[in-house]
Amino acid sequence: MPRIKCGVDDCLYQEGSECKASSIQVKPSTADMMISISDDTACETFKPRTNKR
Repeated sequence: MPRIKCGVDDCLYQEGSECKASSIQVKPSTADMMISISDDTACETFKPRTNKR
């Protein structure tokens, strides 16, 4: 499985600095669906961590 770096501490799938989800889905975050920079994308796999570390 590829190593995917993630800095979202409140995500259920984050372990250390990596995403441990079995797959990820990234979608455009802009209404016009035009992507020109990484900030125009959003991780649709994100699930909030219910128990804080």
